[in-house]
Amino acid sequence: MRRILIGIIGVCLMGAVAAPAAAEDFYGDIRPVLVRHCATCHTAGGIGWSMDDPEQTYARRQAIATAILSRQMPPWLAEPGHQKYLDDPTLAPDLLQLVDRWRAGGFQKGAPASTRPAANADVTASHQTHAFAPDVSVPVLPGGSYLPNQARPDDYRCFVVDWPAERPTYITGFRAVPGNRLVAHHLVVYAVAPEMLSRFRELDDAEDGPGYQCFGGAVPDRLSRPADRAAYEARHPGGLAELNLGSFWLAHWAPGMDGHQFPAGTGIRIARGAGLVVQMHYYNGTAPGQRDAGTRMEFRVADAVERPALHFSQTQNAWLNGERNRSMVIPPGGMATYDVSNTLGELLPRIARITGVDLARISGLEVHSVNLHMHGIGDSGAITLRDGNKPAETLLSVPRWDLRWQRDFTLAQPRTFSREELPATVLRVQCTYRNPKDRPVYGGYGSDEEMCFNFAYIAVRSDR
Repeated sequence: MRRILIGIIGVCLMGAVAAPAAAEDFYGDIRPVLVRHCATCHTAGGIGWSMDDPEQTYARRQAIATAILSRQMPPWLAEPGHQKYLDDPTLAPDLLQLVDRWRAGGFQKGAPASTRPAANADVTASHQTHAFAPDVSVPVLPGGSYLPNQARPDDYRCFVVDWPAERPTYITGFRAVPGNRLVAHHLVVYAVAPEMLSRFRELDDAEDGPGYQCFGGAVPDRLSRPADRAAYEARHPGGLAELNLGSFWLAHWAPGMDGHQFPAGTGIRIARGAGLVVQMHYYNGTAPGQRDAGTRMEFRVADAVERPALHFSQTQNAWLNGERNRSMVIPPGGMATYDVSNTLGELLPRIARITGVDLARISGLEVHSVNLHMHGIGDSGAITLRDGNKPAETLLSVPRWDLRWQRDFTLAQPRTFSREELPATVLRVQCTYRNPKDRPVYGGYGSDEEMCFNFAYIAVRSDR
């Protein structure tokens, strides 16, 4: 009998060792990943379809796995292996492997455990906004609401807004609060110099409806047309250049972003009497006929900062008149690559003008973030930094451009340079395009034209 018992125990132990591990299932393994990493956008009122209902989410299991394993979601354009960035939503390799095993195991569903928080409670907790206490809140929409142009799948609309501060101040943090995330895809805010605010209001008043069409930036799309540009230049000689010099990229919001504090000790100066141009990108595909209502911007501000900063817009201005001067032409059915380089030393006069720091007092610069910008036929791009004779360092590589997912890429470790190093330090942006059309595409301001920009956040060190 003793031998029989020992044999039975041995068989049981062998069975315990040989039994395969429990397969991954939706409720126990996958849903927590989706709640932590996806529910900020994929929730009620968000820009993506809602994951609040776990059963409806499970019904999309195949599409979810495909989007995650192809790295289309969460959206993050930066190629891995070059830099570490702050707020990188990329899923870690072990989570990708988890999703892959779940798919290979037949998408096991499992069941909610009574010891686990309810699914909706999980989503609510994950969607709480970051600790961001604004000092200034600014509404965006004239009259409080706007119906996107229903004739366009993508409506880029600019609104001119007053800056309410009574004295010069520094923006140290930013958050956009879209009124309707189903139609609001992204927001970019440009600071406008006080002397140029009336010009932008004139442009606003000249176009029907609230705001004006503005695919390329703060300047209206219509000024890309030769006749409109000539008429404007007749009223304001050199006016197009003045519009660009009199405005600069201040901040932006894209899906998945929340309150963003600028790097500690830095901020962007905005003058008393300045204005804002707010570019809203509306997408009608998911919510046709719906209005945006109540969109606002929230700012952290300070009277002074240790290191004034700016978003430097790096491009070749000639490209913006590509059809006229043939400086940027992407041939039909073909590809083309354009690049521009600047030494940090040659940027100093512009940096001094925007930041308000006397040129002679600038002792060095800090490069904190970069941001690649192209239009619809962008294919890939890269931003590099070369310090003297050292090999060029890739700050950002985007092998698969997607116009829908633009954002700042903030370096975990900023690059710092002394005044003496600036003349030999080269910042370069390169853009590659693939033109599927049967006609050339030119550089310009319009939605059917192209751009190549790097928006870099640069802070100034100075001798006080």
